[in-house]
Amino acid sequence: MGYDFNIDLKEILLKEDNIFRYLEDYNTIYCDSGRTCNKLLTSGLRGKELLVPAFSSVSVLRGFPQGVKLVFYAVNRDFTIDFDDLLKKITSDTGGIYITNYFGRRTTPEDAEIILKLKKNYRLTIIEDNTQSIFSGEPKVGDYCMSSIRKWFPVPDGGVIYSKKDLSFIDISDMQKGSRQNDKLYPQMLKTLFLDGSVDVTTKKIADMFASVEKELDEYTDKNEMYLMSDFTRFVFSCYEIKIMIEKRRENEKYLRTLIDSPFLKMAIPKREEDECPFNLPMYCTKRDKMWKYLVDNFNIYPSVLWRTHLYDEVNKIGPTKQMGEQIISFPVDQRYTKEDMRFMAEAINGFKG
Repeated sequence: MGYDFNIDLKEILLKEDNIFRYLEDYNTIYCDSGRTCNKLLTSGLRGKELLVPAFSSVSVLRGFPQGVKLVFYAVNRDFTIDFDDLLKKITSDTGGIYITNYFGRRTTPEDAEIILKLKKNYRLTIIEDNTQSIFSGEPKVGDYCMSSIRKWFPVPDGGVIYSKKDLSFIDISDMQKGSRQNDKLYPQMLKTLFLDGSVDVTTKKIADMFASVEKELDEYTDKNEMYLMSDFTRFVFSCYEIKIMIEKRRENEKYLRTLIDSPFLKMAIPKREEDECPFNLPMYCTKRDKMWKYLVDNFNIYPSVLWRTHLYDEVNKIGPTKQMGEQIISFPVDQRYTKEDMRFMAEAINGFKG
């Protein structure tokens, strides 16, 4: 359970309620990854400072074009912005604010009001990272939004820039389709064969293959290579229904919340808004790495660790970033799973004795 999606080519059929229909009211650019989206969106900020949340993945911390100076601001333990810290870091060189909506949460109306005032007063560009929250409703504050949508569905690549504003300032004329991210197709199909018992292979081998593709993505991103979404991924995205996916995730997360009972865990998001779509179920765990290893070794359950920010010197002393990086563990609740799967996972979690 968990880790990257598998793909079963026998099951894909075209659906009307797909990601392209979901975003049809926006101007869009479909890329191979969220990193490409960020590079395209922020290339105009070279020579400027971009305020970025300290609690971010390494691909965000190091995924912007050269010449864009990143200034990190604190995020509170409930994933809201520490505005006292943010305000201290706005200068005459600040060109924009990068906002992350975490784990399916949306920007609160109160926070949105503050951000929009800052945008107006300081003439800033607001970029909204909805990688984990794209299906939780309309963007609140972003001039431009992006999402690494490949993390929601069984596709090899996929990111999107979307906005009600014109995107013609982004030059994609020389960009090619079909990045090396498409190498993920092989482990995705192999995982399907493993799950139905057709091949004898270890879960570690499959995990290592997925990790190898992510390493390739790091390598070509570091070289500033950027690609558009592949035609194959466009087809696969056209075969997955959004409403069914949202309903399943909400149902699974709501049920899992009622089942987990561990002295080592505390809900990172105590309550969901009704119209939010969970990316996964994040919790604070006082023995996170031990629990992760226990679940992997004994049950083949791979919870996400988003992210190990305590290892990044550039951010680990900002606000509670270090503690968040050491303790957050995220349990899968996505559309692959049933209530029976949620019970299996909760029993495994509750059985951890430290």
